[in-house]
Amino acid sequence: MTAPPLPDRAEAFLAANRVFSRSGFAEAMDLPHGSDEADGILARQAAAGRIREAAPDVYVVGRDPGSRGRFVVPDYLIASRLRPDGVLGYHTALELQGTNYALLYYIVQLVTSAPPGYVDLPFQSCRFIRPHPVLAETGRTDFLTVTETAMGMAMKVTSSERTLVDVLYRPDLAGGRDEVLDSLDSAPHHWTDFDCRRVADYVELLGLRCAAGVIGWWLEIWQSELNVSERTLDRLEAMLPEERTYALSARPGRADYVTRWRVYLPPDAIDAWIERLDDAEEVDREF
Repeated sequence: MTAPPLPDRAEAFLAANRVFSRSGFAEAMDLPHGSDEADGILARQAAAGRIREAAPDVYVVGRDPGSRGRFVVPDYLIASRLRPDGVLGYHTALELQGTNYALLYYIVQLVTSAPPGYVDLPFQSCRFIRPHPVLAETGRTDFLTVTETAMGMAMKVTSSERTLVDVLYRPDLAGGRDEVLDSLDSAPHHWTDFDCRRVADYVELLGLRCAAGVIGWWLEIWQSELNVSERTLDRLEAMLPEERTYALSARPGRADYVTRWRVYLPPDAIDAWIERLDDAEEVDREF
C-alpha cells in the first residue's frame, strides 16, 4: 500500500498531537531527525500560525484561530516531550497524583539522562534531574513508572511507590521538608492502587540504606490506610545501617529519635506521628 503524501501525513499528525517534539515529528514522517524537509514543514506551519514553539524543539498545535488560550497547554505536558526518556517525578508527580500541598509551584521536574539544568516553559521552568545511578547503569530508568494522560496524550510519571521513596530520600527536589510532609499527609487518601511491596523493592534495588528508616517510619504511620504488611516493614528494617541517621532536615539538638527505625527526625514530624499511633508511650525521645 502506498503511503499517503507527506503533507497529508503531517496534517494527520498535527490533528492527533497537541504537543510534540521536533524529533517525534520527523520520526512520524519517516524522515531523519533534523532533516531540511521536516524542518521546512514545521517552519511553514509556524509561519501560518498553526503551531508555536513552546520550549526548545517542542511545539504546541493551536486551537481554532481567534480562540482564547489558543496555545495554552499544561507545562508538565510540554516538559514530558523535552527528552525521549523523560519521566515526570518528585513534586510534579505529587501534583499529578493529586497530593501536592502548594497550589503554586514554579518548577516542573523531569527525570532524564540529559545533563542537569533548566529549560524555560511558558509559565514555569523545567528542571532536569538525573535518575539514580543504579537505574541508569542497569537500564531501568522506567522502573515503577506509570502512564498518565493529559489532553489525550500519554506521559510517563513515577508511580506512587517510587514517588514516595524519591521525595523522602530527596525532599530538596520536591519543595523541601514541609512541602513533602504536607503533601504526603493527603497521599494515603489518593493512592488507591498503592503496593507497599514495590516500595521495598525500590529501596532494595537502589540500596538506600540511609533512607530506609524514614521510609519505614512513614509507612508505619499509614500502615492501616495503605495496607502495609509487616513483611514490608521487616524488609526495610533489615536494610537499616548500624549507625543512626538523620532525615527530613533533622539536626543534632533539634531532633527526636525513633528507636525502631534508628532515625532522627524533626520534632514536629514526630508530633504528627504520635497523634496517629495508639501506643505513643512506646516512642523513645532523645534531644
